[in-house]
Amino acid sequence: MSTKEKQKVSKIALIIASILLICVVIYLKYIDNKASYAVEEIPKKSNIVKVSAAKEVNLDEIIEKNTKQLNSKEEIYERQEELEYITKYRYSDEIYVGETRISQEGRNGIQTITMKKTYDSDGNLVNEEQVSCVVTKSSMNKIIEIGTKIYVEPEKQANPENLSFDMALNKPSGFTLDDFRKILTDSKDKNKIFENNAEYFYYIEKEYSINGVFVAALGIHESGWGTSKIAKNKYNLFGYGAYDSNPYNGAYTFSSYSESIDLIARVLVKYYLNPPGSIIYDGEKASGKYYNGNTLSGVNKKYASDNNWANGVYKHMEYLYKKR
Repeated sequence: MSTKEKQKVSKIALIIASILLICVVIYLKYIDNKASYAVEEIPKKSNIVKVSAAKEVNLDEIIEKNTKQLNSKEEIYERQEELEYITKYRYSDEIYVGETRISQEGRNGIQTITMKKTYDSDGNLVNEEQVSCVVTKSSMNKIIEIGTKIYVEPEKQANPENLSFDMALNKPSGFTLDDFRKILTDSKDKNKIFENNAEYFYYIEKEYSINGVFVAALGIHESGWGTSKIAKNKYNLFGYGAYDSNPYNGAYTFSSYSESIDLIARVLVKYYLNPPGSIIYDGEKASGKYYNGNTLSGVNKKYASDNNWANGVYKHMEYLYKKR
């Protein structure tokens, strides 16, 4: 081998040795850094482990939490409820102003609601929530025509009943259409929701034999004169369908205020204001499922968890009656 070839081999060997030395240094540095992040245990008597210089974990707390979760119990169950039909209103110049006519009868549907109950390790109920709601039978809208034809003769009205806390609410107030427009035109109604829908509180008296002033007072009480989020976003003046645990998501959504007014009137007449078997609107019989009398106190027992609910609604009724 020539001298030049020997020099060339020596250079190559030197380069290879340098590369190997660099690799060894890098590996040793990696091992050193990894070791610095190793878990450092505090003395065995403590169950607190230092994961890093900035974080400590209490093993007892984690074990206790996971044990409770493992011992918790969930119960899934279903129930069926009637899906009340929606009433649609449309105008007709074939009947007089203030008069209504049913052009299509409504039909209730059925909805299956899935609920979940969660119990803690001691068997105590800690949460109950709605998981899903499936319509198993569709409802059919009821269609009511509203007259726009000008009166030929003045409309005859019953004499308004005197207001009292114990008055029967399953009877019309006797207020005229103009009366409802007058009492529901108010500066408190900032968005003019009640003013613009005053006629529907009059129509439900004629259709379902219920005190429309009571229904208006109920809407004012529940929605704060139409200012609540449910009222503004869902056209729901009464919080109908809302659960205390999650009221906004549970509340029904309507496409107009007239729908919510009509539906709550039917629900009150069917379930709260008349005893079981009573003949009500459309020849139907009242369920009376929540009937405890046809007064504010009677409705309060099953309609609202707030024992002062009846007094709150009555104050609004007093206010409206005085404006007539």
